[in-house]
Amino acid sequence: MAKRLPRDPEKESAILTGAIHEFGSHGYSASTDKIAEDAGVSKGSVFRYFDNKKKLYVAAVNHSLTTIKDVLNLKVWTESDDLVTMSIRATKYKTELSHRYPDEFALLTLAYAQDTMIPPQVRKQVFDTFNQWQQAMKNYVLGKVIKKMNIRKDLDPDKVKEYLGMVLTVLLGQVQKELEAHPEMKKIEDMDALVVEVKQYLNMIEFGIVEKE
Repeated sequence: MAKRLPRDPEKESAILTGAIHEFGSHGYSASTDKIAEDAGVSKGSVFRYFDNKKKLYVAAVNHSLTTIKDVLNLKVWTESDDLVTMSIRATKYKTELSHRYPDEFALLTLAYAQDTMIPPQVRKQVFDTFNQWQQAMKNYVLGKVIKKMNIRKDLDPDKVKEYLGMVLTVLLGQVQKELEAHPEMKKIEDMDALVVEVKQYLNMIEFGIVEKE
């Protein structure tokens, strides 16, 4: 029986880098020939390290998630003085991260959106992995945020957390669009109009939209 050659960490890393780029750009339909070309290896080497395309895809998603987790600074969220500052700072930070790691963000976005080209079993596996981490992060951040707020005693903290999560997801999406449309806005001081708009929405969260009698 032929002796299996030892794994080359540099070659394995190059294959993963190529896979993350190609899968992030073209989804699961990305060519393994192109991945091999990007990595500077033969197609046979790709499958010697990762057996098949499904395993390569899962490894690429897991590597992307690990990369983001290792650099993510949750203090940007948890140490903000208020919801307005947190909304602006967190969105700006996320945008900067997506520019530093464009391939990883592109691949994770496709995995979370459950790209229909992915085989169902693999699609569920990568979605569940990403979703579990995202939910854990969201619960941690919102738990810290809620502790700084004077929440009504008659409200269920878990429901408040869920409500804030839904609202902030939409609001942060709008803030991100503004920041991407105006890259010249580098500091909070440059964002007066955006801050005013965010405050208006967050005031609705805090005080409601119905006039008190």
